[in-house]
Amino acid sequence: METKSKKTRRQYWRRTASPRPWWPWGIAPLAGLGILFLIGALLTAPRIEADVREQVSDRLDAAGLPAFDVRSDGQGVTISTPAQADEALYLRAVAATTQCDTWAGELDCPTSVTVRKIETHDAPAILSSRPHPLTVERSENSVRLSGEVPNVEEQDRILGVAGQHFEEVTNALSITNESAGSNYGQAANQALAVVSHLESGSASWSGSALTVNGSANADAVAKARAQFDAPGSQSLQGEFNVRSLLGSQRCNADFEEILSNATIRFQTSSAVIDAGNDELLNQLADLAISCPGTLTVEGHTDSRGDAAANQSLSLARANAVRDALASRGIEADRLAAKGFGEAQPIANNDTSTGRAKNRRIAITIGETQ
Repeated sequence: METKSKKTRRQYWRRTASPRPWWPWGIAPLAGLGILFLIGALLTAPRIEADVREQVSDRLDAAGLPAFDVRSDGQGVTISTPAQADEALYLRAVAATTQCDTWAGELDCPTSVTVRKIETHDAPAILSSRPHPLTVERSENSVRLSGEVPNVEEQDRILGVAGQHFEEVTNALSITNESAGSNYGQAANQALAVVSHLESGSASWSGSALTVNGSANADAVAKARAQFDAPGSQSLQGEFNVRSLLGSQRCNADFEEILSNATIRFQTSSAVIDAGNDELLNQLADLAISCPGTLTVEGHTDSRGDAAANQSLSLARANAVRDALASRGIEADRLAAKGFGEAQPIANNDTSTGRAKNRRIAITIGETQ
């Protein structure tokens, strides 16, 4: 009997995953961190460098150590100095211990300090002489210095003189490291002395002549002029244009005289100034320039109509005249406006002539000290 064998065939399936490239996804977080790092470096590095440079310079100045130039690269500092070897070592030690404010408190901020020895002839040289303009400008009890100054020493000297004359000094001088000529120091002293007598104004040195513009009380004008004409100053003199300020009593009398002979006219029941008042307003503005202190523009009406409405109209007209004077060069902070309505008549409201006199603008100035 023949036996047949039966073969069984089995098949197996294997699932394999196709590899995916890793770099577009794996590098994205790294790229993001890199971008953040670059942004942070670009924004903070210059500030850190400037802070380190400034703190090191201030520390060396405070210690009286000679340093012509301080530069920073990151937190590394390079100092150029004419100091000899021993002093240069001390300078390096002082600079290395400079502390800066950080999030962790005050820490030594230079990571490295390099001292570069330079010869005296390598230092910034004073160039040939050229004119240096200088302006001394006064406002109340403060003074502003602008223009050019030849060196730090002369700047400090001028600021010291200015501090003797004024309570507040604003320094806007530019140091040139160039010679300003032999007359510069005398011109600066004279400018400060003349301006100290002014109520407001300025003295400007062009490099060849000193010119003064401003206003002062009558007795102070003579003092300013005497200072301007001081012995030895003839070669410095330019123009002297100083107005003499009138006393408040004289100003009030002059305003009253002008406005008693002419009237500022307005459109009916309106605060709009009529055309044809320019000459009168210009005359009032010219007088106001010579009067010190605050000027009060007063508005008045006659008794016709509602009292409250008259009050409002008088104030509106006073404001209109105040604005007209301001537009003609009178400082706005020197001008005030008040409305009195019908409360202060100077004539009988029962007649047209009296009512016309009561519809008026007056200007007064307070007593000066």
